[in-house]
Amino acid sequence: MRTRPDPVWSRRVTSSPVFVGRRGPLAAVDEAWEQARAGRPAVVWVEGEAGAGKTAFLARAVADRRAAAVLTATGDAAEAGLAHGVLDQLVAGLPPGLTNRFPLLRPDRAPRADPLAVGAELLAALGAVPEDDPVLVVLDDVQWADPASVRALVFALRRLRHDRVLVLAGIRHPAAGPGDAADDRSVDAWWERLPVTGDAVRRVRLEGLDPGELSELAAALGRPLGSTGAAERLWHHTRGHPLHARALLEELPPEVLAGTTDTLPAPRSLPSVLLVRLSRAAPATSALVVAAAVLGESAPLTLAAAVAGLDDPSDALDEAVGLGLVEELPGGPPARIGFVHPLVRAAVRGDLPPARRRALHAAAAARLAGRAALEHRIAAAAGPDPVLAAEIEELVAAPGAALAGTEAADLLRAAADLSTALDDRERRLLAAASRLIGDGEIARAVALEDAVEGCGPGPWRSAVLGQLALFTGRFGVAREWFTAALATEPDGAGDARPGARARAVAAAHLAILHLLHGDAERAVATAGLALVPGERGARGDDVRLPGGLALVLGLAALGRGADARVVLDRASGDGGGPPPVDALIMRGVLAALAGDDPAAAADLDEAVQRARAGEPVRGLALALAFRPAVADRTGAPDGVVEGFELAVTLARDGGTALPGALAHAFAAEALALRGRVDEARARLAAAVSAGPRWWGVEVCAAVAAATLAEVTGDPAGVLEALAPTRDPAVRALADGLGMLAPRVLETEALLALGRTDEAAASLAALEARAAGRHRVDVARLRLGLDGGHPRAVAELGVDGVVAPHALARLETEIGRRLLAGGERRAGVDLLRGARDTLARLGAGPWRARCEELLHTAGLTPATGDGALGLTPHEEAVVALVARGLTNREIGRDLYITPRTVAYHLSNVYAKLGIASRRELVRLRST
Repeated sequence: MRTRPDPVWSRRVTSSPVFVGRRGPLAAVDEAWEQARAGRPAVVWVEGEAGAGKTAFLARAVADRRAAAVLTATGDAAEAGLAHGVLDQLVAGLPPGLTNRFPLLRPDRAPRADPLAVGAELLAALGAVPEDDPVLVVLDDVQWADPASVRALVFALRRLRHDRVLVLAGIRHPAAGPGDAADDRSVDAWWERLPVTGDAVRRVRLEGLDPGELSELAAALGRPLGSTGAAERLWHHTRGHPLHARALLEELPPEVLAGTTDTLPAPRSLPSVLLVRLSRAAPATSALVVAAAVLGESAPLTLAAAVAGLDDPSDALDEAVGLGLVEELPGGPPARIGFVHPLVRAAVRGDLPPARRRALHAAAAARLAGRAALEHRIAAAAGPDPVLAAEIEELVAAPGAALAGTEAADLLRAAADLSTALDDRERRLLAAASRLIGDGEIARAVALEDAVEGCGPGPWRSAVLGQLALFTGRFGVAREWFTAALATEPDGAGDARPGARARAVAAAHLAILHLLHGDAERAVATAGLALVPGERGARGDDVRLPGGLALVLGLAALGRGADARVVLDRASGDGGGPPPVDALIMRGVLAALAGDDPAAAADLDEAVQRARAGEPVRGLALALAFRPAVADRTGAPDGVVEGFELAVTLARDGGTALPGALAHAFAAEALALRGRVDEARARLAAAVSAGPRWWGVEVCAAVAAATLAEVTGDPAGVLEALAPTRDPAVRALADGLGMLAPRVLETEALLALGRTDEAAASLAALEARAAGRHRVDVARLRLGLDGGHPRAVAELGVDGVVAPHALARLETEIGRRLLAGGERRAGVDLLRGARDTLARLGAGPWRARCEELLHTAGLTPATGDGALGLTPHEEAVVALVARGLTNREIGRDLYITPRTVAYHLSNVYAKLGIASRRELVRLRST
């Protein structure tokens, strides 16, 4: 195909350096772009409050689009009276020759030129732009467009009929953010005067970023959050406002964003407006607002008044409400007050001098009891306080404390800082690091590494440093620290932590290290030593979980799957209660690797649900990485890509690289099966660079790369991608775990290349090991190698396997053979069923091949892929709505807020032309 060079005046907007989220609005722009390319002009109005990211969105929306011309203009409040100011910006993007042909578009036009005549020339110029690509008209802050430009634009845009023109316009929504004064300027909504016919005009509203998108933003800025709860904390603080969130990400160190014991500040650009407003208030009002800021985002009015020293706070409350700083919350009595936005509280609290802030915390502590009083005492402390430090340590150790690992770690850090004795300080610091590691908060624990290394020598210190090195990919350093811990004798009778328990922790993680290096025998032996009960009975989770994982996976990799299942069953049956969450995860991962997807789905679903219900779990990121892959293979494709994003976000924020790398690899495979080649390549690159080298990740990445080559019709590329899996040691480990996908892809490629002898040998090795979905693969490959003419899947003995994707491909092969043998009706029936299944699963490449066979048989399959045309986020929400979940339950399941769920649902309703959940459920069932 001949390509033409871009004209010198053609303009292509480059991508914004940092941009995340906005998938739904971007999809609306994509639809409008395709409409414009088809000769139907389209307009997209982009609404949002100040700082919502409209400008960045517009830049991203037009990035990398090949346009005949890109006309851009930005309104300015100071230039709203400059006649034709916006128009002059626009026409600067036209080819120079056109402005010569249309003199009213030149800046030297008569000052009182008729706007309608100017609009007519603009219309003519748009129609005269050469090339077949659309013209992009990009307007930002159009609420400040000058009247003359408005009249010309309205005249031209109203008369576009069959022109290839896409208009993108950013409009500031009138809602004011925290600290913003309302804009009293009367805005002429001139865009309302455009004709709304069919789908020519679309509106998108830029809401706040959700926690997952904030995590993505932090990573894109090179400032990863470093904690699984930091994204939610930042969202709660900023309500996802992109400008405020980005400011805090750039201003604050990760440990402040990740911490739980202090309030996040307001962005530096915000407090001045709020504080000027507060400075004009009466002293009593200021005292009430300041006291409330110390107490929290909300507090009982009587408590705030007492801390402020007010007998009657009524007048002060009225003025504070009138100033837009606080509000009286519903649900009393007793009456409670809260800040209108978390950033308002942060601005007020951040302006307090340290001495006054500590005095107010002390006053609050004197009026409270229990843990609430303790937290205010911590905030009021101005120096070491060994009594307070001991109380904090006692609180954390209390059986009924019910503290999350991160919360406990923050309290222990505070206790360490308040300690006077060196031994007390080091013990509390090591305990804090251990809590973070146990909760999967590796990035936060790594931030303490220098402080831990500064502690005195001992087995606990060595075990902690070894874990930090292991989880960050420094395997040689980890081995040295674990060896040092194991060489240290227990140092105190009855003191399990510094002695025997620390040695057991080191042994359990050394077993993991052996497994990562592919030495399954040493992994099993070392894990067995770690799991031997100590002086005080069964090992704790910091030993049992990593040691159990190494033991089970090591046994399976050695081909001792039955022994591995015995270990898992024993762990699951201890005490007669439900199995531990992490045992479920190990069992589910093992089943997924062995091809038993239904069993894997059951275990992983239960584990994730129990983890979300509050049970402690270390392997949640691993479960979330495997769970969508298993769901996809069992025929539940809705929200699969969203599921991988959740796993990647959790792994990235927690600093656990291996689950993130696996999630990227699994996502690459799923995207390849859907024909989304570019996205699959990006995920594959992320999988390779996401974490330390490990043979398991390399195998999964090789499978994804080979799948990508297979769907693009490149069998030689399949074999090239699978090269890492043909290493004898790696192949033995993969075969032991039941990871047979490399063998399936290899046999398929050899058959496609006509290398039948090699294919036969490969299939024989595969057939001897196949279980679960791989039995279906074997049946299909056997047909390709030996021939045969079955009329149905049931004849091959695999119809009971839950593997819809593999079964649909098998049906396609049987249908092809039936057509070739002259049995058209039977072949068409099978192919139709296979096509419908592949369409439902979103398997575009295989569906296309099935449709080619149907077309050869004289049928024209229905167009479309059977999907609802929704983004991955929207598909995930719709799938859970169909299961009857509420917005709150959906938010908990997808790790997003109910507000974000409502936002996605509003987009779904608009796309599908419905108005209720009931209609959505009915549509899904048809």
